Amino acid sequence: MVSTVKWAGSGGKKSERKKQAVGVPIVLIASFIEMSDFNLNPFIAFTGGFPSKIFPKRLLRKYWYPITPSGEDGRAKFAPYGLRKIEALLGEEFGEENVVTCTPQNLNRFVGSNTKVIGISTMDPLGIGFVSRTYTSLVAIGGEPIAADEFRYLMRHPKLKKKKRKYKVIVGGSGAWQISRGNMQDEFKIDTVVIGEADRIALEIFHKAMRGEKLPKVVRTRKPKVGEIPTITKPALFGVAEITRGCGKGCQFCSPTMRTFYSFPLEKIKKEAELNARAGSKMVVLQTDDLFLYKHHERFVPNREAITELINTIGKIEGIEYLQPAHAALSPVVHDPKIIEEIAPVLVEKGRWHCNGRKVASIEVGIETGSARLMEKHMQGKALPLKTEDWPEIVTQAVGILNDNDICPLATLVVGLPGEREEDTIATMELVDDLRGSEIFYVPLFFTSEEECLLSSARQADLSHLTEQHWEFFATCWRYNINLWGQDFNRKVWLASALLYPLYYRWKHGSKIGRAIRVLGGVESRSHQREAA
Repeated sequence: MVSTVKWAGSGGKKSERKKQAVGVPIVLIASFIEMSDFNLNPFIAFTGGFPSKIFPKRLLRKYWYPITPSGEDGRAKFAPYGLRKIEALLGEEFGEENVVTCTPQNLNRFVGSNTKVIGISTMDPLGIGFVSRTYTSLVAIGGEPIAADEFRYLMRHPKLKKKKRKYKVIVGGSGAWQISRGNMQDEFKIDTVVIGEADRIALEIFHKAMRGEKLPKVVRTRKPKVGEIPTITKPALFGVAEITRGCGKGCQFCSPTMRTFYSFPLEKIKKEAELNARAGSKMVVLQTDDLFLYKHHERFVPNREAITELINTIGKIEGIEYLQPAHAALSPVVHDPKIIEEIAPVLVEKGRWHCNGRKVASIEVGIETGSARLMEKHMQGKALPLKTEDWPEIVTQAVGILNDNDICPLATLVVGLPGEREEDTIATMELVDDLRGSEIFYVPLFFTSEEECLLSSARQADLSHLTEQHWEFFATCWRYNINLWGQDFNRKVWLASALLYPLYYRWKHGSKIGRAIRVLGGVESRSHQREAA
């Protein structure tokens, strides 16, 4: 058993230096941006994929992604959900007093002579995820993505980059694969990169690290059994509570489909949500790759009763002001619209956003394409329990049903899927045109071949593959976003407004960006008015 680190007394600077010299056996951490809840706005976290040099880092850290507070003992009050899962496993095995999760400012406080391992969680360390690859390259100014810049900043910490150290550095999380693929492990002085779900293998790796044994450079994990997935014991950022894991619908560009599917018991979910609420979180995010998979029936038919009970139960937890399901599919909305009628009142009451002057709920959905051909090629299960050939109509009906119930989805669309033709791009643009007048926020993305997906070896989309139609598509989506949501951005999030308008012009003019551009809402709008007259 590892010796316990004692934190008795408050003997001034000398005592504090002694504590720092001793340290804690296991220290868990993430970068500044991943230790933030973006002022309780999980959708704004997408901007971690935007260029890092547009605004000064000090302003971003203060206003855009303020870091989570720490307690008097220096431990982070909230932390990424995946890190809390690992912390729960390690705390039970080695003793909670020997495991600390902290923010980068407090790393010096906890790393000392007793430290055996530093565990780091990361989502996008090199900035090559879907959002980062898309928006950093499209903007074409401003350096690498914010998430990558912050990860690099963390890895330059003296405790992590020192040449001679007795403790191991282990990196995991959903973006760990990027380090291996980018051949950056040695540069960052990382002993082990863990790729995949770590619930089942974390204890084995950390036991070796605690004994000072040599670790494999890369560990590809084994799928955990449901009983091996721990319940968090300390609060998570955004108040996250996992309701399902995995998917099973087989979308070839998506990593969750590679995981075993589980629906977690309502009592487990409630326990995590209540833990977050007691710690002061005003939000609960229901972590899932599809809300409608929760305890679903055969052929992905949604379980209305179970979903309604889940939403109603979590919605009643004292202290929770915002309830946010992470993702949802569109087909179940059309298959059983009554589900939306039953859960919408709670979701809207606990909604975080406003649209057209009224309070609304939102949820991330994947439209991905308007092409039934590409759906059949890469996403055969996405339309279940309905038919792939009806995908465009499914999308328009589902968005209509959601809007009728004051739910305004955030929708991703993917450009450059393998085998994409001009006709597919046109089909997607026609679908967006069919959705004109809907209350929706579009996030068009480049296809990215992530490590844990069936298309991991496929060619990724990038600027060199963009046609003028693609440029027009990006501009159309963001023109729509600005028209619908711009007033709210201006009023509440000035940095978002400052970003969106220049980005729109970049996308509107595409490869012709060098041409003179008019001021959005000024010269251009007056010109359009004259033309209309």
